[in-house]
Amino acid sequence: MSCTFCKIARGVASAYVVYESERIIAFLDKYPVTRGHTLVCPRDHYVTIMETPDNLLYDLIRVVKAVARAQVAALGARGVRVVQNNGSAAGQVIFHLHFHVIPFYEGGRVGRTELSHEEGVEVSAILSRELGKIMPRS
Repeated sequence: MSCTFCKIARGVASAYVVYESERIIAFLDKYPVTRGHTLVCPRDHYVTIMETPDNLLYDLIRVVKAVARAQVAALGARGVRVVQNNGSAAGQVIFHLHFHVIPFYEGGRVGRTELSHEEGVEVSAILSRELGKIMPRS
């Protein structure tokens, strides 16, 4: 198991988890573009969207939508960008299917910086609490 996201999904590697179900996990990006930048991915290993079963994609996009709603409601985001890359030519760096859910703020910082422990704890608690209102846990 050399895939970083598989390790996170199985609890072998740490991450600031904001949502998890039997099939999906969402956690803060280690190098966020903005505050609250979240990755949503399946627990099982799929490299691209093309090989992922449709029923799982439906569930993934429901979580992506809920994360975006939580970023707006709880973090005050003014907009949200959803990005999903397939293959190195498209910019995929981690070869485990994932969606970036990136909130944007008026006048906020933009640019990748390493997530601090303090921000990870704070933001993951805020988003997790808000997602608990939006999405049932299973």
